[in-house]
Amino acid sequence: MLAATLFGLMAAFLVLGVPVVFAVGAAATLAVVLLVDTMPLLVVPMSMFNGMDSFPMMAVPFFILAGELMNRGGISLRLVNFSKTLVGHITGGLGHSNVVANAIMAAISGSALANIAAVGRVLIPAMKKEKYPVEIAASLTICSSLLGPIIPPSITMVIFAVTAGQSVGALFLGGVVPGLLIALGMMAVIYFWSRRRGYGEVQPFSGKAVWREARNSGFALLMPVIILGGIFTGVMTPTEAAAVAVLYALLIGIFVYRELTFRELWRILLSTGMTTSFIMLIIGAARIFSDVMLSEAVPQSIASAMLGVSDNPYILLLLINVLLLLVGCVMDTTAAIIILVPVLMPVIQSIGVDPVLFGVIMSLNLVIGMATPPIGVALYLGAEVSGCRVERIIPSMSVLLGVHIFVLLLISYVPTVALWLPHALGY
Repeated sequence: MLAATLFGLMAAFLVLGVPVVFAVGAAATLAVVLLVDTMPLLVVPMSMFNGMDSFPMMAVPFFILAGELMNRGGISLRLVNFSKTLVGHITGGLGHSNVVANAIMAAISGSALANIAAVGRVLIPAMKKEKYPVEIAASLTICSSLLGPIIPPSITMVIFAVTAGQSVGALFLGGVVPGLLIALGMMAVIYFWSRRRGYGEVQPFSGKAVWREARNSGFALLMPVIILGGIFTGVMTPTEAAAVAVLYALLIGIFVYRELTFRELWRILLSTGMTTSFIMLIIGAARIFSDVMLSEAVPQSIASAMLGVSDNPYILLLLINVLLLLVGCVMDTTAAIIILVPVLMPVIQSIGVDPVLFGVIMSLNLVIGMATPPIGVALYLGAEVSGCRVERIIPSMSVLLGVHIFVLLLISYVPTVALWLPHALGY
């Protein structure tokens, strides 16, 4: 009864066009007032505050700020130029550069939207000049940007780790191989398209050009080494590494590349504050929703119902993947994690799935949702940056998202693909 009411109210609010944060919070609050006798209304603001009051969660605004500083401080442009010299000689050169630049950016920002804003504004116009259709350029940029929440450091995985009580470092390592496989898969698709349809111009490979751009972008390339090296060697926590990334991007942007002004810094801080406040509000509202479910043992009831369908781990994993893909289409990633982790974790534990693997699976599912209607924030941002209508982007994007889904199924049924690196490094 409570579960149906909670999800029914939330769905009704969303259909009426209520913003996600208010739909989630209002549904949970109404359920407390109408159905939950054991929870006084005072618990609602306390629960909301507890959801946001977390040291590991501080990594989220720091990574957002680092991405903004990187985009406007000249770091992103240098990484894009380096990517061009590295893979521009392969058929479909600029398309491959798009993927590689997003993969490198992913190792710094942890955000898909930051990647679209940085890489898209540079490479989409360049791809159009080389006769790539705008819908191909836009769809590749959107799908490549999804590497941001998969390749570490990942804001999505930080939120999962805090919610599920798992190691952030283990989750980061679990995303490395799936992220690289997705990047290689998209490069294979672009190679096939370019060879068959004649997209792009092949630039001759030049070792001197690679060395020149490597020197020009040396400080930018050092950034992921500092962040990930600090986390995996145990020198820094992910939160501390995020703060170091902010300081590094700030110093490089102002004193080395000299493209970041103090006037620009104010705009960056304002933008970061608005984005962070939105995310934190969602986290708080979703925590109310989650606590209401936990108080009435809703996750256990749902787990029992799912196990009643089948006790076969493979079938249950398929059902969970389908559920998460559908949820990703209609709900913000942060809210979905905080609401669904308590629901699905009992099922995952009962069928013996590693929680770290589940974190990678859940992150990848929900990230795919960022590129699919009706919520699809990455899809709409990519359409805005490219100036291309959404309905023109979807056909080619569907092919590239097929690569993401293939890798999702691969790690679901061959767990070693995602887990061997965390296990090899002692997690």
